[in-house]
Amino acid sequence: MNIKSATVYGLFGVFEHTVTFNPNGITFIHSCNGIGKTVFLKLIVHVLKGDIDKLTEMPFDRLDISFDDDTNLIIENDETPILIQMQKNELEEELTSEELQELKNITLISAERTTIRKNDGRLMYALDAYLEELEDDFLTAKEETAIDISDISIDYDLGDDEIESMLRDLKSKTDYMQNAGLRITVPVELRLPPSRYDINKSHDKYLKLTEALKRYVDSNYSLAESIVVYQDIVNSFFTNKKMKIVNGRIIVSAHDKENLSLETLSSGEKQILIMFYRVLFQAEPSSLVIIDEPEISLHVSWQQRIGTVLNDICRLRDLQIVIATHSPQIIHDMWDLANELRPDRA
Repeated sequence: MNIKSATVYGLFGVFEHTVTFNPNGITFIHSCNGIGKTVFLKLIVHVLKGDIDKLTEMPFDRLDISFDDDTNLIIENDETPILIQMQKNELEEELTSEELQELKNITLISAERTTIRKNDGRLMYALDAYLEELEDDFLTAKEETAIDISDISIDYDLGDDEIESMLRDLKSKTDYMQNAGLRITVPVELRLPPSRYDINKSHDKYLKLTEALKRYVDSNYSLAESIVVYQDIVNSFFTNKKMKIVNGRIIVSAHDKENLSLETLSSGEKQILIMFYRVLFQAEPSSLVIIDEPEISLHVSWQQRIGTVLNDICRLRDLQIVIATHSPQIIHDMWDLANELRPDRA
């Protein structure tokens, strides 16, 4: 379910803004300072995270969010308690915090993205936290590369031709995953891909292999794809440097000779690493991603490329991405996807 539009009334007691969302890609929001661009987006974040307490603290009267299934979410902040209801075909139903969280996954990449606060309250450099997260995820996936069928229990059967077709498809996916450093091994008595004779001779074993590989690919393909795409995107921005991921560790080298500490990277290079890590590794497929001021520390030439690259990721992961910016270079040649919030009072 995608968002079609959002309208806020009485923002800061005076403003009314409407944003029309691109259903299958990027939406830009731009405005002068002080009329509520960031607050508007935070309202949407709090709603979709079901954070009702924070909603009540925000300076607005009403927020309407329209979805592409013809439902409308209405939040009225001029009542106590705050009124939250879903409307369709003139029928209204109040929603709980838990029900709000089920509407659509959301990721906020704020302008203050170089540090994060841990659960214990400590501040930590974001890149350090993401390095730990990526390495942990990779090592977990690598532990599963030795495909074991001994514990596979199956309550269904497939024909030999179905097994052959599925294993060829799974083989192509696991071959791609090798590009991310995830190389599988199968039981020594089995071949991948097998011949029709192999399957006929050891039908039950290949049926179990099909199930085991499917589970492995379902669990780890997105991680492998993210690693491959992340490397390609970062290296398309970096100049005279190359980034690669080895055993889940990000390594940056200069002139293919010297490994660099990430601390020596420019602020713009760090911004690229952080933004695209969050979009590729942390945003759920078919979710909403909000990026506030992606232009921070980026050269104009990099700013002009951001929209195109993010649009490609939208297609890859079926994302809606909303970008709030002060830079016309970020919007570049996509002004048909831009919404201007004007300072006119409601």
